[in-house]
Amino acid sequence: MKCVLLGATRGCGLETLLNLHRAGHECYILARNSTAAAETLSAQGVPASSPLLHIVQGDAFEAEDVRKLFAAAGEVNFVLFSLGGRPSFKNPLSPKLIPPHICTRSIQVFLPIFTEFYPTPATQPRLVVISSNGLGPQGHSDLPLMLKPLYGWLLKEPHEDKEEMEREVHVAAGIQHVDFNPDGKNEGRLGNVVIVRPALLTDGVAKGGEGGVRAGERVERCWTVSRKDIGWFVAGECLAGDKWKNKGISVGY
Repeated sequence: MKCVLLGATRGCGLETLLNLHRAGHECYILARNSTAAAETLSAQGVPASSPLLHIVQGDAFEAEDVRKLFAAAGEVNFVLFSLGGRPSFKNPLSPKLIPPHICTRSIQVFLPIFTEFYPTPATQPRLVVISSNGLGPQGHSDLPLMLKPLYGWLLKEPHEDKEEMEREVHVAAGIQHVDFNPDGKNEGRLGNVVIVRPALLTDGVAKGGEGGVRAGERVERCWTVSRKDIGWFVAGECLAGDKWKNKGISVGY
């Protein structure tokens, strides 16, 4: 397969890239600092000279850079949107997201360009969007009781950002959801999307299919999941097929 990845230099995006590369898929990634990205990937066993890796320098906030990425890749089979920020604790009573509104701002740049290159929903490549578990009233109610204060305080601003991103995706694809698109609005722009909502992310080892990874549209009392297992799940379960098509999937242990 030929794949395009945004947000592939760290976290779940990086773990997905590593899985795709090991499986022999050709990957095009966007990186603000191509040298640093090459060094990161080389340390993970993916040399910049790999014929399966193409690093396009650019910023996901810049439409022309995202357009350049898709132009370089040409016709692709799979696209990953895995952008996210980092929490800042300069004020420990009010953690902030750096950069602010990264998911909302970048999805608003990404979607018009994605549909510019692939305007027909029925023939679009599979698009996987990495979001988060515990979003919205329903998602928050499904969290284990001990995690609710953490999600409501520490992750409040990142989750508000991801909620806005999910609304954009739900409406673009016509995915009805009690919190993000209760009226089932459908812009008809997307037709082949999977929203992956990891539980609380850790740097633990990959457990894979034998490690108790649970996935479903509603998974109650889901505690944690490693970034490695999200990479495994996306690369192994979400590349194709109808099982998760046009659904939001919680993934965790």
